[in-house]
Amino acid sequence: MKKIAALLLGATMVFSCVLAGCGETTDKPPKDDDNPTIIPPEEKPDIGDTADDSIQTDRDSLDYCFTGIYKKGELKDSENGFNSEADIKGGRFNINGEYKTAYTKVNSRHDIKLELFGESKTRIVQATLGYAFTLPTTDFEVDYSIAQYRTQYTFGDSVLTTSINTQNPYTSQSNPWYIYCSEWLINHINNDTYLAKNGLERINETTKYAFDAAHAYGDLQFKPGYDVYRYDIKINDDGGSTVEYPYYNIGIVRQETDASAFSLFILKSKTDHASIMDGMIKSYSKIAPKGVRRALYTAGTPKADPNWNEATTNYYNKLITSEKVHWGVFSYSMPGIETSLHPGQVGYDSGLKSSTRMKNAIEEAWDYTYDIYPTYTHIGWGGDPQSSGFQYHHFPLDMARELAGGDGTNGKPVLQFTYQFTTNNNIVADEITPMFDILRGKYDDYFHKLARDIKAYGGPVLFRLNNEMNTDWTSYCGMMTLLDPDVFNMTWIRLYKIFEEEGVDNCIWIWNPIANSCPHGSWGEDLCFFPGPDYVQLLGGTNYEMNNYAKGARGIKSFAECYSSLFQKNQAAFSEWVMILSEFACGSGGNATGELGRNAATQAKWVKEMFDAFAAENMQPWAKSIKGAIWFNCNDYIGSGPSQRITNRLRFFDSDSDDYADLADTVAAFRDGFKRVNEKLSKEEN
Repeated sequence: MKKIAALLLGATMVFSCVLAGCGETTDKPPKDDDNPTIIPPEEKPDIGDTADDSIQTDRDSLDYCFTGIYKKGELKDSENGFNSEADIKGGRFNINGEYKTAYTKVNSRHDIKLELFGESKTRIVQATLGYAFTLPTTDFEVDYSIAQYRTQYTFGDSVLTTSINTQNPYTSQSNPWYIYCSEWLINHINNDTYLAKNGLERINETTKYAFDAAHAYGDLQFKPGYDVYRYDIKINDDGGSTVEYPYYNIGIVRQETDASAFSLFILKSKTDHASIMDGMIKSYSKIAPKGVRRALYTAGTPKADPNWNEATTNYYNKLITSEKVHWGVFSYSMPGIETSLHPGQVGYDSGLKSSTRMKNAIEEAWDYTYDIYPTYTHIGWGGDPQSSGFQYHHFPLDMARELAGGDGTNGKPVLQFTYQFTTNNNIVADEITPMFDILRGKYDDYFHKLARDIKAYGGPVLFRLNNEMNTDWTSYCGMMTLLDPDVFNMTWIRLYKIFEEEGVDNCIWIWNPIANSCPHGSWGEDLCFFPGPDYVQLLGGTNYEMNNYAKGARGIKSFAECYSSLFQKNQAAFSEWVMILSEFACGSGGNATGELGRNAATQAKWVKEMFDAFAAENMQPWAKSIKGAIWFNCNDYIGSGPSQRITNRLRFFDSDSDDYADLADTVAAFRDGFKRVNEKLSKEEN
């Protein structure tokens, strides 16, 4: 919609307490740590009349903004015609997520964004985040819903995503920017192997940067005083039209002297707009930040899918209102291709035998019957689906019926099916991701079969798609998708709609980021990967305590610390959602860093204190919000053969040997915990 409108004439309201000079403003830069100050929405003050987004603020406010708040000419952009207040033809102020007609009380506790319109361009001022740039149009739509992490502008045939990132954990090192940038920003998009393996192409003669510790810089000549990295990449589509935005113009810009803060610009379009990206980067400037980031987005109330069958609807309602935690343990994946569907496939019988033996042994040791049976499946194995050795994995229909088959009423565990968009077990070093082929539609037929098999299963399925996406170690993370989390959202929605087309009526979709996002930075935070409440019914949570400290050392986070902090993080957006811990664990000490099992006693104590929270007469809100929990009974390894070592020893039980006898106290803590919770529930019922 057109953003230039008639100015409000005759306005008499001016700033009486503005950002500069009111004694409440801080010009300090954003905090250089992993947790920038973000205020939840319930603290949002009302500061004036709310306006429709087409109504602009008053003339006096606009003039004061340009020459009063930013007295040193920080907002000027001579190349694009922004030299003085006379060049501002109109504008809009977004304060705490709302456009305001006029206001008098703006201070350092507010989240402030300015849109200053010239003749044909807009000076965007992210006042709270501390940067400004010029958008090449006045006709755009803007999404500030998760502006504490990123802002999106839609104009023409393009979507622009901008963010500023200030959390560099390497500031104590000699060259922190080199370490951060090479590890978490350009390590894939700067790699020609990555481009070739994923059908991507450099365009406009953009080339790889010579990037090393001795000369860790991008283009210093492009914008004096700033270090700039520019990439123009096309998603080749073999002449098809399924990729909505095949052209990516990427810009990374930071002040030369700043070891931490940088801004990321991602412009995805239907046509190449390299010159537009160049112009925006050249117009960019760091400014004194004013205000505080606010968490504005809310996912509202989760909604049951009206197309679910009766058993799935009943189970979902039972789960989210349950007074108890529903438990399960992941130990083995189910074979993805089964003999009954694909004769000649080996491994089904042995896989079923091992899984059944482990399940029975843990249930006996716990004196507790699984409520949930979890498994994992990938798209397939072998890296390149075009290679002769590639093997597609399918929904394990027969084994799921054997090991799970529950509906919440029949005494059998409900299936949790974790499905991942990977063809190489998330080995990002292989530089392969199926995400772009999913956008191209190359997996659509395979996904339709997956949907039909899940529907044929019939019972409720806790369908956890692409967990831990806000990381650097999954094939579908933002680093593997051109630094654009929207690729994750687009592929999620594509699969969701295929399931709808096939009439799948038994899938409860779980969105499950990891608690602490990695890479450290706003652009890759969890909400950037949220496809929206129309495509998700349950919130997943994962927060591991690996417990690999030297024996006797302090520093372990308790279960309460892990999950009360995650609860608080989720409150702004998901205050009405319950949570299932779709995988979690506390380790006991791997032998890659010391004696195997050296922290067994600490692990047992961790489990005991976990059940203290669940057995409490007056449970804390964070504990009440947890309705399901899946212990990850598997280890992480490094190396192979005789040199293989356990990095994270999470497995607490092994039905095949007594190697884990030293964790008997952990098993006992589970058994005792279930007993205490059952006694509490029985007491409440009576």
